[in-house]
Amino acid sequence: MSKQFEMASQALQKMTLVHSEKLTENTLLMLLKPYSSFAFHGGQYVMMGMDKNELKPFSIASASRDDDLVELHIRDTDHSEWMQTLFALDIGSILWVSVATNQYELASPKKLKDKTVILIAGGTGYAPMRALLDELLKWPELPKIEFYWGAKTAEELYRDAEMQQLAAQYDKVSYIPVLSGVQGVAERGVHRRVLTDHLDLTDVHIYLCGPWAMFEAAKKDFIAAGLTAEQFN
Repeated sequence: MSKQFEMASQALQKMTLVHSEKLTENTLLMLLKPYSSFAFHGGQYVMMGMDKNELKPFSIASASRDDDLVELHIRDTDHSEWMQTLFALDIGSILWVSVATNQYELASPKKLKDKTVILIAGGTGYAPMRALLDELLKWPELPKIEFYWGAKTAEELYRDAEMQQLAAQYDKVSYIPVLSGVQGVAERGVHRRVLTDHLDLTDVHIYLCGPWAMFEAAKKDFIAAGLTAEQFN
């Protein structure tokens, strides 16, 4: 476990599982109710587990909510015994959760005012990107926002209808789903769709969450296309 994760797991509190729902065959939505006050904002993650001595990192999938619940989208990638136990928990089960720690941090409204904010999600990378979107929607003056969500199949775009509705509600929000597995025709990565749509990256700020290989490939291609390190998170 990294030093950052060790620091995040030092202060723990109990939370109750109040809702559990399969979003896809291997993706679980969990809503946790804190026992006491729990401060967080979009772009943060927690260490969470059934035993306080065995915790794993998960991105929070929203900005702070009116009901004070903590929303997590958890993908079972390894089919481990730990994951199988987590997926099978009953409502009312108790989980250990760390303090929220920064994973992404939005630039200031002043810096983003005249830029297009591009949020790129690969799979369940949707969770932290949606949390950042929630934060942006709280701003008095909304910048132009483009939300790209890449997945292999339509089923994996588990909040597609919700994102379509959100884009229809806000003039400055665009939603672009990108499928890589339709009839075997690959997009070669959702970030390449961004490069196709944006020949000039001067006036954009990009936030991305997805598999590490995707992040590294996107970073390399964006910088090659003229994006500065300050414009990419």
